[in-house]
Amino acid sequence: MECDAVMEYLRGRGISAIRDGAELVLARVGSLNIGFWCPRHELPELDDVESARRALRLGSLDVLVIVSYRPYVLVDYLSALVERAQRWYGMRMGVKLLGVSSVELEAGLEDALGRAFLEAPQKLGGGVMTDDVCPQCRTARLRLYRSERYFSRKYYRRVLESVMACTNCGVRIRRLELLD
Repeated sequence: MECDAVMEYLRGRGISAIRDGAELVLARVGSLNIGFWCPRHELPELDDVESARRALRLGSLDVLVIVSYRPYVLVDYLSALVERAQRWYGMRMGVKLLGVSSVELEAGLEDALGRAFLEAPQKLGGGVMTDDVCPQCRTARLRLYRSERYFSRKYYRRVLESVMACTNCGVRIRRLELLD
């Protein structure tokens, strides 16, 4: 049920996505790989690291968004699995885990997608140099990696979302401007 809503939301934002089974949606923006996991059961049967890595494609994703009624329980559970994989087996998955409550699905997906873009803005594309000076290092100009206008379900109006980063110090900025 939630996976259908995720697919519809991504389609509305102009992001192509595919279903991988009943519980997983895979999206790609530039070279940024984002997965949306919508488990049917509150406590899924992912007991070991290898089964979680295969089922959720943890080795190939940059960001995994968990969409559930209580997503942070699952985020903690998967974080522990990823940490155990690194500590015991030396497996570095490099996936960022985010949670979205199915109670406020559209507003949560909007925030999660913005946070996913911030995780690795350089993977969104080459970027365009702006006139804005980096607020942290104050020596380099910011690069604009994504700019999009859409109707925000969180603010109930149109917004302009910009994702920028400094190539000098690495600061990342997500700016939302209310248009209406």
